Amino acid sequence: MADELKLDVSVLGIKIGILPKKPKKYKLSDYTLKKIAKRDKKKAERDAKKAAAAALKKKKKAEEKKRKQAAQKKLTKAEKKEQKKRKKASRPPLPGLITLLRDTLGFFFPSLFGKFHFHVARIKLKIGGKDAAETALTYYAVTNALGPVLGFIDRHSNLHGMKRAEIDISPDFLSEEIKADVKLGFSTSLGGILGPALRSGIKLVAGYMKIKPSAPASVGTKPPETKKENN
Repeated sequence: MADELKLDVSVLGIKIGILPKKPKKYKLSDYTLKKIAKRDKKKAERDAKKAAAAALKKKKKAEEKKRKQAAQKKLTKAEKKEQKKRKKASRPPLPGLITLLRDTLGFFFPSLFGKFHFHVARIKLKIGGKDAAETALTYYAVTNALGPVLGFIDRHSNLHGMKRAEIDISPDFLSEEIKADVKLGFSTSLGGILGPALRSGIKLVAGYMKIKPSAPASVGTKPPETKKENN
C-alpha cells in the first residue's frame, strides 16, 4: 500500500509532526567509555528500583490475599451463602449494562465524527493481483466500495475538496500488489473532542446510577418488632 503515512497535529497554530518519526541523531561524543559506563549505571539503578517496587507490590498483594482467605475461613456456611447473595444483588443487570454501553457509544461516535472536517486532495490507486482475474475482482470491489465510504463520511461529518480532488483508480495487470498515493487530511477542534466525551461521560454515569441496584438488606435479618400497647 502506501509507502509513507504522514500525520501532523496543529495546536494553537503550532504544527507538530507525529508521523513519520524523525530519525534519531547519533553523536560519536556520546559513546565514550565514561558516558557509556554512566548510562549503564543509571540503567542498573532504574532497573533495581523497578524490581524493588514490583517485589513490594507482590508482597502486599500476597499478604492481602492471605488476610482475605483467613477471614473467609472464619465464616460459617450460612454467612458465606449470605455473602454471595449480597454480592450478586449489588451487581447491575448485564442486559442493562449492555444497553447502556450501546446507547452511550451510539451517542458518542456520531457526535465526535460530526465535528471532524475531512479534506480530500488526492486518491490514486493502482490495483494489482496475482493474476488477471484477481486484479479484475479487486478493482471491481475497490471502485464499488470507495463511493459508499466517501458518501458515509460526507453524511456524518464534513467532507471538503471532492470537486477539486485528483481521483484515479485503475487496474495494473503487470503488478501483483496494490499501490496507493493518497493525500487525505482531517481536522477538528479541542472542544469538538472534549464536548462529546464530557456529555457521553455524564450520560454513562447517569445511566449507571439508574440501573445500579440499591444496597441490599442483609439476608436473614429480622424486621424490627413492634410493641403492642395494652389498652
